[in-house]
Amino acid sequence: MNINTIIFDLGGVIINLDEQATVRAFAELSGKPIAQVVEMYQVSDVFKRYEMGLISSVEFRTAIRQLMETDATDDVIDQAWNAMLGEIPMARLDFMLQLQKEYSVLILSNTNEIHETAFNQILAEVSGKASLHDFAHEVYFSHRLHLRKPNADIYEEVLRQSGKSANECIFLDDKPENLKGAASVGIHTMHITTPDHIFQLTDHV
Repeated sequence: MNINTIIFDLGGVIINLDEQATVRAFAELSGKPIAQVVEMYQVSDVFKRYEMGLISSVEFRTAIRQLMETDATDDVIDQAWNAMLGEIPMARLDFMLQLQKEYSVLILSNTNEIHETAFNQILAEVSGKASLHDFAHEVYFSHRLHLRKPNADIYEEVLRQSGKSANECIFLDDKPENLKGAASVGIHTMHITTPDHIFQLTDHV
């Protein structure tokens, strides 16, 4: 492989992620069983629409109140939604900075406005930097592109905007379906299966 560009997913790769923490938080604020909250998460299109920037944060919170049958405040909803976001180990950020000496480093994430605000705060606390742009040459978020992994069009758009060819890129993600989407447009992939797996990247490029 002649790789010159590394594309990182964010959640589960750079920032620790516990999606069940948000499920538990929504169950607690709504009084609904966890299984029912999981079903809502899987069936409702609200979450995907929010990740694609098709609804605003105000509309998202309103939809959550309706789904969960709660009158929770904005702050309570945001705290529950952000419960899944864990720490960002500085070693991973340092690794990205090191890679920039030899590669173009990009980030591609399915995310949303509320989470972006939250992980920027986490980032500032651990690194003193205000944005992931301090650790990657370019950052691509689903809610800004109005596209979403694993659909092929989001990878094609990243290639178009970055001016990269698929065969010179490798994409790191913790979800097989997202890797399959990237591979469908010719991007090399690496499945991240453990917290420190990204440090084995140099074995793949």
